[in-house]
Amino acid sequence: MNDQSILSLTFDKGDPSLRPTSLPVSDRSAYYLLTNIDEHPEVLPMAHDIAMENLAAVKDAANISVGLTEFRDSPNSLPQLIECLTRHREEQEHPGRNADEAVARRQSVHFFTQFAPTALVDGCWLQGVLRVATAHTPIGACMSRLYEHQVHALAEDPHQHVVSEYRDLHRQLVGPLNDVSTHAFVDNAAINEAAFSLPLFLLSIGQFPRSFQPEILGVHLGWQFLGLAAIGPDLIRDVRSLHGLPDVETSLPDAERMDKGRQLTLDAVEQMLDETSEDSAETWPRIWTGVAAIAHLWTQWVNHASDAAPTGPPDPRQAMIELLCRKAPHAYGYHGNKRIGEERIDDLFAPDTFNPSRLLNNLATSRFVQPGKPEKSNLVKSLVEFGGPMLAVFSDTELETMRNWIQSLPIDGKLAPVADATKAVAPAKEVSRPRWSKKDFRRRSETRFGNCSVRELYHYLVNIEYYPDILPVAERFARNRLERSMARLNGGERPIPSATYSAEALENWVYTKHRAQVDSYRPLDGEPRVSKDAFTEGTVQLAPLILIDGGWLQNMPNPNIIHTVIGRMLFRIFYEELGGGDPTAHHANIYRDLLAAMGEEAPPVETMEFANWSRLRDASFEVPALWLSISCFPRHFMPEILGLNLAVELAGIGGPYMEARDTLRYFGLPTLFVEIHNAADNVTNGHAGQSLDAIKRYMDEVAAREGPHNLDVVWRRVWSGVRSTLPQIGALRFMAHRVRNRVTGVAEDRTPMIFRS
Repeated sequence: MNDQSILSLTFDKGDPSLRPTSLPVSDRSAYYLLTNIDEHPEVLPMAHDIAMENLAAVKDAANISVGLTEFRDSPNSLPQLIECLTRHREEQEHPGRNADEAVARRQSVHFFTQFAPTALVDGCWLQGVLRVATAHTPIGACMSRLYEHQVHALAEDPHQHVVSEYRDLHRQLVGPLNDVSTHAFVDNAAINEAAFSLPLFLLSIGQFPRSFQPEILGVHLGWQFLGLAAIGPDLIRDVRSLHGLPDVETSLPDAERMDKGRQLTLDAVEQMLDETSEDSAETWPRIWTGVAAIAHLWTQWVNHASDAAPTGPPDPRQAMIELLCRKAPHAYGYHGNKRIGEERIDDLFAPDTFNPSRLLNNLATSRFVQPGKPEKSNLVKSLVEFGGPMLAVFSDTELETMRNWIQSLPIDGKLAPVADATKAVAPAKEVSRPRWSKKDFRRRSETRFGNCSVRELYHYLVNIEYYPDILPVAERFARNRLERSMARLNGGERPIPSATYSAEALENWVYTKHRAQVDSYRPLDGEPRVSKDAFTEGTVQLAPLILIDGGWLQNMPNPNIIHTVIGRMLFRIFYEELGGGDPTAHHANIYRDLLAAMGEEAPPVETMEFANWSRLRDASFEVPALWLSISCFPRHFMPEILGLNLAVELAGIGGPYMEARDTLRYFGLPTLFVEIHNAADNVTNGHAGQSLDAIKRYMDEVAAREGPHNLDVVWRRVWSGVRSTLPQIGALRFMAHRVRNRVTGVAEDRTPMIFRS
């Protein structure tokens, strides 16, 4: 189960000048980088460092606050551990609940806001368990089921999940909540720096599903039995109830779903312990460490959030001070010589001397405010209206905060003495962590892997966790093949069906192609056209492809994708390729059974023995290497992935699969592999139909987001993906194509490089 005896992380291998260096990074910045890991894989050493640091922290019993220490050493203590976690879940005080309704209203919003960085990356610690190197194993299948259940991933509508409900409620209370992978989200001043520590660990450990497989399962065990899976939904329910908003019970998990999640987790733990019964003395402490780590981090989160929670009824003055602290860094320098009383406004906002309490007192007695009368105060009228100097500076919610403060001011203008407020929030603390710059990451990749063969590239990409520095080379490989595909877009095999995007033209091409494949079927009458040896040979050559079936979609579980409509549409296809969490239904395992029936025993796909297997030709690795390369950059290459996905799912259905079925029967071989594909890939509700729908949906989204002018560029990229599985033009024709484009000034429809030369 633990591959580290064979493979190990390559961060510190090779030329010392190419190793990662320690660079300062705040938790906010680290969170941003990890939610965009597909665009910033150079920070993976940082993620590993964060995971190791938090796992090591619980080796000190003083950091374990839930009473777990006595269960550390024996797997036989699993029932007692579950009992301990359950008792703690039932006894713990739910964050944000208070007997005073006014206090509870404020606290519920506070905890709701502080939990957002964790809620919006729900399930991220399991995102890597569905990769091609592990999802076909019994424990990999169990953990795949855990991920699907955790994020409700088979619900095509992402609104049927807590992440969507979080966004919707935040919009109603405060305003739109920025996407989790944006700078605007991590820079949200309402979220304290301490709120990022817990999700940082979850995002980090999720990048290493093989290195930390027992620990990840332990994290999920703790997540389920400590009741953390219910925190987000309960906060949504509490905030809605306290603010008189309608409930959303149909889209939040109920008690039955929570119970099922805990049972699935127990099943997975028992599966892992059964698989490693001879090594359980090593496996169990690692599972336990995952449980202890999440318990420790949750305790820290609760303590930090509780310390910062409001403790009394609404305080209009404090709300204004918080507003001023948020605006101050951006307000300084805009006011020239304008004054409030005797002081220049810019002097009041100056970073070195900023004191929100003094500024607020000056503002309260200024000509801009009429105490107790917001409707007559220019601060919230002419100054922020059309033509005013602060037009669009404040949101509707912030304007309401200002009105409430003005309303609370005594009409006689006599301000009650108050303690002097502190300065604006201190800058985020930075910690030095190992990472590469993009330039050094690309240089390391080219130095170590620039001359690797396609077989080696395949091996490194199957084992991407252990060879992350292959990624710049992988991007170049994918770009090269996609550019070759683009070069023959209007001719040759599979030409683009229309110069401009047309859903009708796309549908007609799919249905015409499907009909031609069905009509090509000729029932077997006598002997097959190929010998058994030739048929076996063709089947073997497909092994690098089929043993990673669905691999082009393996990063759809990323938190920046899975909670989108397109992400869920593609995840459904991917999950079904994996057998829906059943290893016996995993397409790669069914194919292995077919190979075994042919007398062929392929080495495990993740081993170098498979990449070097003499039964395979070099050319058999070309397309699967593309699948794996393109999968590593799912947002960057989304149009191409959509096109490739359609081509793969449409290929074979109808005549080719039916003829293969007849041939298999003739030779007395199992037909399950072709039968399930011919059924599951159908063009109505099957994978081919779903692939078609996904492209149409994506193109509609592009049109809505960017306008119809950009559709044709994206359309050509989609079609380069459709053509990418075909044999591509050779080096001479490719160079001629590039020269012709440069001479004629033709713009190339390609995405920018992540790792530029």
